[in-house]
This record gives sequence, structure tokens and C-alpha cells, in this order.
Amino acid sequence: MLNSNRINDFFIWKYNAQQEKVLDKVVKLWLDFIDWKLRDNKILKYRSPCFFKENIDQKLPREKIKLEEVLELLKKIGEYSIAQSDINYLAFPDSANSMPWMMWAIFSKFLNQNLIAFDRSAPIATFIEIQLIEWFRFLIGYDYKNLKDVNSLSEVSWMWTTWWHLSNHIAILSALNYAFPEIKYKWLSSLDYQPIILLSKKISHYSLDAAVHHLWIWKDNIIDIPVKENFTTDFDAIDSILKSLPSYKKPFMVVSVAGNTRTTNIDNLEKMWQFCKKNKLWLHTDACHGWSLLFAKKLKNQYLKWIETSDSVTIDPHKWLFLPYSSSYVIFKRRDILTQFSRYEEECKSWNSRDLGYITPFLWSRWFDSLPIRLMIKTMWIKWIEKEILHRYNISKYWESLINNSGFFIPLNKMELYRMAFVYCPKKIKTCLKKHLDKKAEIQKLISQYTHKINQKLYVEWNVCLDEYKLHDVANNVGLSIDDRYTVMAISSWNPLTTKKSIKESLMVLFDEAKKEETNFINDFNNIINFDQNVIWKNYNTWPAGW
Repeated sequence: MLNSNRINDFFIWKYNAQQEKVLDKVVKLWLDFIDWKLRDNKILKYRSPCFFKENIDQKLPREKIKLEEVLELLKKIGEYSIAQSDINYLAFPDSANSMPWMMWAIFSKFLNQNLIAFDRSAPIATFIEIQLIEWFRFLIGYDYKNLKDVNSLSEVSWMWTTWWHLSNHIAILSALNYAFPEIKYKWLSSLDYQPIILLSKKISHYSLDAAVHHLWIWKDNIIDIPVKENFTTDFDAIDSILKSLPSYKKPFMVVSVAGNTRTTNIDNLEKMWQFCKKNKLWLHTDACHGWSLLFAKKLKNQYLKWIETSDSVTIDPHKWLFLPYSSSYVIFKRRDILTQFSRYEEECKSWNSRDLGYITPFLWSRWFDSLPIRLMIKTMWIKWIEKEILHRYNISKYWESLINNSGFFIPLNKMELYRMAFVYCPKKIKTCLKKHLDKKAEIQKLISQYTHKINQKLYVEWNVCLDEYKLHDVANNVGLSIDDRYTVMAISSWNPLTTKKSIKESLMVLFDEAKKEETNFINDFNNIINFDQNVIWKNYNTWPAGW
């Protein structure tokens, strides 16, 4: 028996009816959050930063609080959290509203397994993760093995990570050490040349830029490849870039993007592979968004036919399998690539050790988050997933047409996967923009200002939530300059509850607000071109997609 004078029964689990009731109440609070009740039927009960600072600020507790107070605190947290599973949440595709995933996610936390080791840590979990690895290898097109044929750690060719950010870090780290194995024992500066990465900065995820800093490759050693009008890498420009590099700079890696975070457009993977093969470079494909298309044969053949030529691939299942955070993976074509990070390389080549922690850089101890995605796929089955992916693709084409035909917005990209960025500019103004190129700086600021104003109003009023970040107009769709960088609003949807009806209802709220601002926008535009009147402008913050 616990000493109730020392430890309150509420805090230490020792199964009894009272504790079961407590857990029931917590689950009920979560269900009320998912089912609108805690949020007053809105995406978010918006409050200012000052509100949270004032209400959360308190001194370190000196006395325990009652259970009722704990539950009330949880209720408040749910009340002011944002619901990405709401059908009016169109900012990012992390819907997290699959019943099977919720079941397995909760269960995996209760199990408290540590994937660092097999014995005494995670016996069955180790093999469940290895099995999942082989499933994903099969989907990509890499060589596949039955679980009984995986006989050593050196054959385990991927790892789970916390986020996209870490997955790309490990991909770069692996490519760097594979190209320059001597750096395992020597400093990078001991090389006679500087290692170089080739990528398109305008479409690459911010984690790649961060990784070269964190891994001491230096940001100057990222060579920027131009982008094409559809926000894809200009592979035709790479040859000339390579030839112009000084002799002390040695490329080792090229990054292709299969669904960039800003517009989800997809690179020509065949062209990228041909270039890397010709120049003996590591090809990394960042497919955290686009990898879902592998579940749909038609779309895979259209967009990702050559993904199996990549030396490494990063994916984020929480973006497209209706999963809660976090679920990211890095996968390698060469099976033994992670062995180079082990303290016991020779042991990893035999089956003397089954401890995944030997081959997982950065994350040694880690939780059992491969269980939910494995059981998610098993529960949903591949055909259902394919059906949903095709449905989302068609829904995206539908809302693209609604926005294009509204007369209020200019798209900066052609929607290819499930994300489109656009700016506010009524049609009657769009037709005359090119006549006023001498005022393009002021007009660009005006467009960005109204885009933010409309988008923020919808968010603050809890109606519709779209993404917001900054984006270059690389196709010059606005018509002022390809160098212009706008504040854009962006729509994306991967929620299985979304229908054409719900999308239309959400966008009508946006269109109504756009209509209300039309006269004000035209008046401000006329002031610019007639009177050279300064337009008030603020440097608005960007959202994560634009980092």
C-alpha cells in the first residue's frame, strides 16, 4: 500500500476505480475538444499574446492542487488550443483525426518502450519497427526483404525521427560521412576542399539550411540552384553551376524536392538522378509532403516514378495519414549507411546485437512511435489509403478552380499536389498592374498588406484558418517582377472529413471578406499611382512554412 501521507493516490498509478474515472474524464475533455464543444464551434478561441502571458504567469507552486483544479486546467488548455482537425482549418495538412491512429498513439505511450535496445528495453517493438522499414522500402521501390531475412543491424536502412528538421539533418550527415569517411576521425577543416551541397533555396525546407550550420559545413557551402516557374529545381542550370565552382569546393550532395513546403510542387526526379549519376553525387529527395503519392499507383507514376533512384528520402507521415505529431523518417537506398555511426561497426554486421540505438545518430533513447503508423496502415489497408489520396487530390483541384475563378486573388503557383499560395488583388486592378511598373514597390507592399489583413481577420474571428508566409513570384503571375516577394495566404487540405461542400462554404467566407475590402484596396491603389502617397506597411511575421 502507498503511504497516502507521502504520495497522493492521484499521482501514482496503482489501478483502482477512482483512477479509471479520472482517465475517463481526461479522455472526455479531449473528445470535447475534437468535437467542437471546448472551442465554441470554432477553429480557435483566439486570444492575444498578452492574454496568455497574464493568465499563465504564476510563481513556482509550493502546495499541491486538487484533482478538480487539474481537470479545469486541462479544459482551459483545450479551450485555447487550435484544432487542426477542423474542416475549416486549411493551413497545413496535419489533421490528426484518425481513430485507429489515436488508439495506437495512446497505447504506445502507455507501453513506455525505449527503442534504444532490444533486451530489457523494446523486444517486440524493435522488430515491429524493422518490419515497417521494409514496407516503406517496398513502396519507394528499394529492394525489399521479409522480416525473417533481415539478419543484422547493418541491413536496417532508416530511422524514425521527431520531425522533418531532424530527418533532413541525418540525411545530410549520412551523405557527408559517406563521401568523406575520413572526417570520422579528423576535423572537417582537415580536408583539402570544402564540401558543397546543391539545392534550390527558394523551395527547399529551412531544415536543410539549418543543417549545414549545425553540422559545420557552413552556409556559404550551399550552392543555390535557380527555380523554374512552377517552383521546381532548374536542373538545366546545374551543369553550368558545377563547372563554375572553384577547385577547392567539392560537391557531394544534390537535393531534389518532391512536394516543397510552400507550394508542394514536385521536381523532375529522373533529370535529377541522371545528373547525380553522371557526376557521382548523392541524391537526396525531400518527400515529406509528396511521399503520400506512393500509395496511389496512378499519381506515383505521374510524379514519383524515379524516386527509387534517390540515395536517401525523407518523409512525414503525420502530414498525410491523418496522424498526430510527430512521425518523420529518413530512409536510405544503401542498407548499411547508418552503420558508419555505430561504435561497434563489426558487431552491427552480424546479428549479435539487435539494439537500434547503435545505428541511430542524435536519437538513441526514443519512444515507440512506429507502432501507430504500422497499425494505421494495417487497419486502413492500402486500397483505402489510395482512395483517400485520390479524393484529396480531386478536392484540391476543385478548390484551386474556386480561388482562380473568384476574381479576387492571383495564384503564385499552379496547384500540383495539395497546396496553393495566392495574393489578394481584385481582377479589375490585376489587368492594369503592368502599366505602373514605376510604382511596383508600393504596389507590392499594398498587395501584401491586404493579403495579410484579410487572412488575419478570418483567423482572429475563428472562422477559417489559412496559412501565411512570404513567397517569391517566380513565374511573375502578379506581373510586376520575378524578384518580388509577397506575403501570401495558402490553402492546403488533407482532412478526410473535407468535402466539396465544406470547401465551398469555407472559401465563401474568404470571398465575402475579400469583397468587403475591394473598394478600400482600389482607393489605396489609386492613391499610389496618382499621388505617390506612402502606404502604411508593417513587417508581418511569417509562419513555419516560410521559415
